[in-house]
Amino acid sequence: MATTLRDQLVNLYDFTCWGRDILLDKVAALSLEQFEQDTRFPLNSVKETLVHMLSADWAYHKRLVGEPVPGGLKADDFADVQAIRDAWAVEEGLMRAYLDGADDETLAQVVKFTNSRGEEFERVRQDILFQLLFHGAQHRAELAQILTEYGHSPGDLDYALYVRDKHAA
Repeated sequence: MATTLRDQLVNLYDFTCWGRDILLDKVAALSLEQFEQDTRFPLNSVKETLVHMLSADWAYHKRLVGEPVPGGLKADDFADVQAIRDAWAVEEGLMRAYLDGADDETLAQVVKFTNSRGEEFERVRQDILFQLLFHGAQHRAELAQILTEYGHSPGDLDYALYVRDKHAA
């Protein structure tokens, strides 16, 4: 069965959300101290890493639809993991609506945007989506390591397990 690029991107976005949700469930079991304490990883705390990931998803979506990105989301704006989860649910809904309306022609179009440092860029929409996917993968791996060190391993987050779970549903 032939699939479109859009179908493939939706599937990979589903995988990204699947892995994110497993991590969020594990993060919910952390103490507030573990959630907010600095780690040896680049974005410091679990909280800051999650907000960075959410902020990037938010910014990538805005770029896809041609909206300005006025800075990023701040960790101080989120009291706990539930607040992050709630904001991500909204962002995921917006991204899914975008993907539902996109076709391969739209995904091949170039979009112009200015980043938070005022630098202007042109990117193909599909490349913005691939960046969203791989950016998330990097930070999911970091969070998985932090959670494992805190005694809350998320277990395997492999694509094959996502496919198994998807077909079992």
